[in-house]
Amino acid sequence: MNPFSAGPMPFRFLLDEAIRQARRHFRAIYPSVAIPIAVVAMAVAAAQALWFSRVAADLGTMRSPFWSPQVLLLTLVYAALLAIAYSAMQVAAVDAIAGRPIDMKRAWRFTLRGRVLGTLFLWYAATLVSLTCCCLPALYVVPLFSLVPPAMVEEGRFGVQALSRSAELTRHNPSRVFFEHPLVKVFLLILVGVLLSYLLGLLVSLPFQIPMYVDMFRKAAAGEDMVQGMPTWLWLQVPAQLLNALASTAVYLYLCFGTALLFFDTRGRKEGSDLRSEIDVVFPPASPPPELPL
Repeated sequence: MNPFSAGPMPFRFLLDEAIRQARRHFRAIYPSVAIPIAVVAMAVAAAQALWFSRVAADLGTMRSPFWSPQVLLLTLVYAALLAIAYSAMQVAAVDAIAGRPIDMKRAWRFTLRGRVLGTLFLWYAATLVSLTCCCLPALYVVPLFSLVPPAMVEEGRFGVQALSRSAELTRHNPSRVFFEHPLVKVFLLILVGVLLSYLLGLLVSLPFQIPMYVDMFRKAAAGEDMVQGMPTWLWLQVPAQLLNALASTAVYLYLCFGTALLFFDTRGRKEGSDLRSEIDVVFPPASPPPELPL
């Protein structure tokens, strides 16, 4: 990245370059993250189906089958794994953009450090708090702290310092142009990722959902008990969860490279402009020569 570039990276180029980098480093990063996520996603889906099968056998004791302690614990483990695995993927993406060799063992070790886990906890806690406030503050908070992982990897900032650094970079917009604002770019990048994840998830899960809906409508039309068929439908979602986890991880790999590119581009322009200001202070431009009398 050239810190003295004439302007920020255009958003369209950011999307294209993120795709190119994700395809280039896909084999080195994707398998070590996607496989454990997919395995745990299948385990969660299987635990839900198994628990509902046991409860559905005795309708008199059915209350809230999805909130069993076992399923809830497994779901929490899955959520923690997602946060750690996606952070490891971001570490690898930052290394790739910085020109360093990709080492997924190093990426996992870095993410499992105490300071990194604490920073991730602060980051996700701020996100959850913003989501509880009618979700509208999250539209600002989520992009604002999106550069926390690159700040940890590249600059060794953790905790509140990492959050402050991300806020500092994402708010850097000296040109005052709306679509060149890093906050706007991050928001659009996240929006693209959410849409891609939703479309891919719908594509991979639809073949497993169609038989479920057909069976539901058939039982409803015949006046049969639809609850008895729920365990079978839930077991159909186990392979669907596997495919959905694989697709979502691929989309997030793309977002990781987009975030890394935006981090280096914004930091390069900010530090480059600051350096130029300091140079102008130390070595002010020469004053124009005096005009000679005619």
